[in-house]
Amino acid sequence: MKQAQQILSTYAVDMFGIASALYELGGLVVMHDASGCNSTYSTHDEPRWYDTPSMVYISGLCEIDTIQGNDMRLIDEVAAAAEETCPVFIAVGGSPMPNAIGTDFRAIERILRQRTGLPVLSFRTDGIHSYLPGAGEAYLRLAKEFVKSPRVKPQKPAVKVNILGLTPLDFSVVGNATELKKLIEEAGLQVHSSWSMGDSLENMSLAAEGDVNAVVSSTGFYAAQYLKEKYDIPYVVGIPAGRAAVEPWLKALESGDSTYLTGLTGEESLRKVQFAMADLNAWKNESRQSEEPCDILLIGEPVRILSLRRYLEVEKGIENIRLICPLADAPNLLLKDMDIISVEDELRQVCKTAKKIIADPIYAHLLPKEAKRFVSFPHEAYSGRRYRDEMPLFIGGFIEEWAKNL
Repeated sequence: MKQAQQILSTYAVDMFGIASALYELGGLVVMHDASGCNSTYSTHDEPRWYDTPSMVYISGLCEIDTIQGNDMRLIDEVAAAAEETCPVFIAVGGSPMPNAIGTDFRAIERILRQRTGLPVLSFRTDGIHSYLPGAGEAYLRLAKEFVKSPRVKPQKPAVKVNILGLTPLDFSVVGNATELKKLIEEAGLQVHSSWSMGDSLENMSLAAEGDVNAVVSSTGFYAAQYLKEKYDIPYVVGIPAGRAAVEPWLKALESGDSTYLTGLTGEESLRKVQFAMADLNAWKNESRQSEEPCDILLIGEPVRILSLRRYLEVEKGIENIRLICPLADAPNLLLKDMDIISVEDELRQVCKTAKKIIADPIYAHLLPKEAKRFVSFPHEAYSGRRYRDEMPLFIGGFIEEWAKNL
């Protein structure tokens, strides 16, 4: 019972990450499940659902088809839906039950390609892992399937910027994506492609003609590694949180300095690309189990908390900061400077050692009598729409409004 969760929520699952990454790109996205997954995704994790048309559907997996392994009904219905809706591609991923019975999604992909003549992306998702490997694999498959060979090589200093890992799961729809792009444009750089808010698949297919990739969440990391190895496009990991972060971030983009936030060396940034969904050996609970007190405890997605730490150190003069990532299926290279803790009781004990904890508001329920220790920093991928009204702007100087709560 040690790992049972009594209070905390779970992060958006892998299939939701795929749907979020592909949402605006004109594809037919099918969640192979009975019924519940799509309603949870659309009502809690996808703020674009009510004003941005998309083709995200549920397969309606029934008990008898599960028992008999009848994949042909899925194939027939997806093919029929594709004929009616005319998508530019098809994406199919699973939930716990198709994973449990060993559904062969690669075979389904091959058959659908033959039946429809469309590009088909299949994903062996299980509805158990988080949105990070889901969206990460979606971006990697997009890069491999659709990105065209460039007519020109990346130039230095960089001018054309690809933004990788930009979804509402990490940035919501409160203006962070808009302000991020504005920072780039106002510095005289060009947003060459945006993966994947406010862009098209046609434009994203030209990403190899960009000069540098800005990885703004863990979901964009695998695609960045692939584009580096395939087309020699450098990448920079981090979010410009705080006024003092803007200039160094822009300079890192211009120079292609991969060490901006992560401390990655050139050798590590060239490491062989790992497939996001295959990187499941990281699914373990590791921490240094330190009882040493800290001034600030940051809990969340790796790129987000690395960027917040830089802001707190540089602009607030806080040095004793500890990072906790509950997402052990994040890219391994991004987890170097933080502890991986997902067990509720262990998180509670760590929270007791911190003067203040910056995390999604749900984490405050770990210590209900000490709620004043917690500073709200909602995360759409964790609490969904529940705290969307509290979601801060955290790009550049806008974060100062949120920092008044520190």
